Amino acid sequence: MAENTAANIAQNITNKAAGNSAPAKVDPTKPVDAAAAPVDPNAGKEKYVVDGKEVYLSPEQARSYVQKGLAFEPKVSQLSRLQQETSAFLKALQDDPGKVIYNEKFGAPKDVLSKILNSTKVSDEIKETIGQWYYNNVIAQEQMTPQERELAEYKRKNQEYESQAKAQEEKRLSEENEIKVQRALNEIKSRIAEAMQEAGVPMESKIAPQLAKRVAQIMQLGFVKGQTVTPKEAMAKAKAELLEYRKAFLDGLDEDQLVEQLGKDNAEKVRKYFLKQVKEAEKKKTGPDAFKPTGNKGERKTMTPDQFRDYLADLKKQG
Repeated sequence: MAENTAANIAQNITNKAAGNSAPAKVDPTKPVDAAAAPVDPNAGKEKYVVDGKEVYLSPEQARSYVQKGLAFEPKVSQLSRLQQETSAFLKALQDDPGKVIYNEKFGAPKDVLSKILNSTKVSDEIKETIGQWYYNNVIAQEQMTPQERELAEYKRKNQEYESQAKAQEEKRLSEENEIKVQRALNEIKSRIAEAMQEAGVPMESKIAPQLAKRVAQIMQLGFVKGQTVTPKEAMAKAKAELLEYRKAFLDGLDEDQLVEQLGKDNAEKVRKYFLKQVKEAEKKKTGPDAFKPTGNKGERKTMTPDQFRDYLADLKKQG
């Protein structure tokens, strides 16, 4: 009876979780199956991985999240655009505040300046700066003679011209330096490609990009240390490193794994090499110089017992 009561409670909890409020009835005359499999709470759901965590969703829940994602995607794009515009505005405000004051989006320049001056954050230092500007650009100019005013205007235009010329020269030098850097990079790339070809590395091979990157790293490390490393020297070092790594890897494999790593074509080359070595060794044993008896010409050639045993052993090996 106690087992049947526990089974009723468990079944009622399962029904409530499934949305069925009707209590389950268990026949008290039937024994309870203690080995019955527990109900899988994720049955009928599909697994998704979100931020490295597994989430199980029903088809209805998945469709709901897809609809939310489609609606949210344009808002993400709009937020990204607003962030870019804000960054550009802050940079303009930092580099040239006048662009902000004279921007028609903020209203008339005098209204923008009036709002700034009416701010409670205008300190005495700012007021002094504005007063000094007003004196130099308004009062002092009104007190000048026509000749002095003309000379001041000439100086102002000359300073503006020099400023523009300096900016253009800096731009020209920057572009020229960029061209020189690009030419140097292209030259280095060309020399690296030449060094790889001389080393027997096809440029279309899969390992070519990684090897070229390693050559560039070796050259860069040499430059940091104050050493001049040519592409050929860097290529030789990179190739030696690669062969050392590969040898260390292959040394830890058994014969089956080794053949698998080498591939059938390379394994066949190795087999032919050792077969060639065996044939050359057999030629030396069976050649005209394999046995040279001692004694003068015309005398009977004899063998010592040891030489005769060695001769028989060689015949057995040759089949």
